[in-house]
Amino acid sequence: MLYTLLFQRKNLFYYQLLSIMLFAMMGLDTLMRLLLVIGVYGAFRQEKWQKYTYLFLGVATVLFFVSGGFEPILVQLERYVFKEAIEASEGKLSLHFFSVMQTVREAGQIPFTVFAERISGHTLTFLLSLIGYVLLLKRYPVMFLALPLLGLGGLALWGGLRFTIYAVPVCALGISYFIFTCNGWILSSFRNERLGNFVKSAFVILSSLAILYPNLLHVMNYRVPTVFNQAEVTQLDALKSQLQREDYVVSWWDYGYPLRYYSDVKTLIDGGKHSGEVNFPVSFMLSNPMDAAARLARLEVEYTEKAFSLAESNQSVMNNTAQMTLDYGFKDANDFLDALQTPLVLPQKTRDVYFYLPYRMMSIFPTVAQFSNIDVMSGKTVREPFFYQTQQFSDQGATLTFGNGIVLDKAKGMLKLGQKELAVKYFIQTSYTPEMQFSKAQNLLHVNGAVSIIYMQAYNTFFNC
Repeated sequence: MLYTLLFQRKNLFYYQLLSIMLFAMMGLDTLMRLLLVIGVYGAFRQEKWQKYTYLFLGVATVLFFVSGGFEPILVQLERYVFKEAIEASEGKLSLHFFSVMQTVREAGQIPFTVFAERISGHTLTFLLSLIGYVLLLKRYPVMFLALPLLGLGGLALWGGLRFTIYAVPVCALGISYFIFTCNGWILSSFRNERLGNFVKSAFVILSSLAILYPNLLHVMNYRVPTVFNQAEVTQLDALKSQLQREDYVVSWWDYGYPLRYYSDVKTLIDGGKHSGEVNFPVSFMLSNPMDAAARLARLEVEYTEKAFSLAESNQSVMNNTAQMTLDYGFKDANDFLDALQTPLVLPQKTRDVYFYLPYRMMSIFPTVAQFSNIDVMSGKTVREPFFYQTQQFSDQGATLTFGNGIVLDKAKGMLKLGQKELAVKYFIQTSYTPEMQFSKAQNLLHVNGAVSIIYMQAYNTFFNC
């Protein structure tokens, strides 16, 4: 639209094209939109309808917004840019869940220097590329069509690193044209054409290398480990022969896709399905007593399968947690969650459910627990879970020092957190026998203790939680 108004405002074809695009993107049934587009296209092919082009555009614009055509764009903006810490589900029972966007590294706000470096490699290169893009617009106005990509890239300042990639090709063209423009200035500055060509070629080579250098450094130093290591893949590959394809494995969403790929099983959440409402039950299972976790696992799996069947028959589906609450006769979802601590009549079992708890998941466990650490009725945080993991500790006889001001008084069974003291309920030590059989030694220190300490001997790791 901007390009049309600035450079093609007298060309009816562009207005006709915009009209067809808007009709095609309306929030109506696909068949209805197809028929509208064909009808409008047919009308524009008739010369007698040409004079009504602006009327068509006006009607298309109004219908686009009235029919909800802008909704998909707005939903993505709200999800990725105007993200809230708490998101609410709609339906007969409105619940509140923690937004996943608050925990995804690529969705966090970034400083301008990081923003510029991720697009062009260096802040100076980024600024010069914008100058080059402006020069490119002046010479080739059609490059206004790349402005939306540059705008999407700019959203990275609010929406996180994931948006920077959109601006990369535009800025690459901008810096290239900037070099091209400088070449023309260099050639015009030398009377000796041979000398001018030599300086121009040297400038192109040196400037290109200077632009590429920080990008190459970033690539070489950007070493991100894989989600799974070889031993884990071997285990999951072996698991495939022991499970059925319809079985579910419960784990955090980071492991969803790899679990389905290597073990050929179903998962509740994954890299594409990890909103607050689907993360909540999994977080609850991973951070609550075993009986409650097992009951919710059975419910969540069976309700998820039921939801698939309803969706296939085009029936509306409510959030699982809300549906369970109502089905069990509760009006408050918190009451239903409390009832999971007691025996409940569960749905008939249709498949097995397993839990996958890799050691490396412990590093993100505070984030995992955060998703169920919420009052789903009000959206308020229930409590901040205490979880501390360390491999850097020292045994000083009477005390165990874990670092960061955390010390265990062995005689009293008290955990000191700076000036604060908490009674330790359990001290647990896990290990493996030479035959690789798991063993656990558990000592009760204080019946009403607030925290427990776990020592995983095989990993030489302490957990305070």
